[in-house]
Amino acid sequence: MKAFENFPNIKILNFFDINIDLEKYVSKAKLFSKKYVLKSFSSILNEEEFAKIYMAYNEKGLYFIFDVKTPFTKAFFPEYQRADSIEVFIDTRSLKTKGYITKFCHHFVFFAEDIKGYKAREITRFRADDMHAICGSKDLKVDSIVKPKSYMLDIHIPSFCLTGFNPIDINYLSFTYRINRYQMPPQNFSVSSNEHVIEKSPHLWAKMNLLK
Repeated sequence: MKAFENFPNIKILNFFDINIDLEKYVSKAKLFSKKYVLKSFSSILNEEEFAKIYMAYNEKGLYFIFDVKTPFTKAFFPEYQRADSIEVFIDTRSLKTKGYITKFCHHFVFFAEDIKGYKAREITRFRADDMHAICGSKDLKVDSIVKPKSYMLDIHIPSFCLTGFNPIDINYLSFTYRINRYQMPPQNFSVSSNEHVIEKSPHLWAKMNLLK
């Protein structure tokens, strides 16, 4: 029908709450096991899947390995979305607020090489009346391995960088990511960045259940 020709192609994930169990971190070696691999929704989002992501938690914070199967080309800051970078979005209380960010929301960006002396930054943008102190770049732990056709980032976000993070009493959080590429489309987790401004849409981030 012509009336629907220009209607936006809404992704099916927008109509469901995504709940995923997150395993507790034991060691870096075990983080590579299958139980830590995050499910991919790339096919549902009509995206190319070019990276495998491992994630875990414990009382000391959050742990990630981003295994990216495309060449690292270049990176920029503050124009980080124009090239190779990894964005991580966390809401430690999973409040699912629509259209605004609370002090429990965090937006981090990570790089495979030093950009202006750092491989990581917190770049959260808040409302003026609901803020937390921005985490120092040196507090975010990043190790990287760059090969001709791929690169890998080993990331630790310490608990003191995550306002409201309390896995002993609050056994869930919200999370999503975006992996940017130079002159190529990104890979997203639970929500398409072509349809939504992810950093302003915590209600669409996946809920992660912190297993004991």
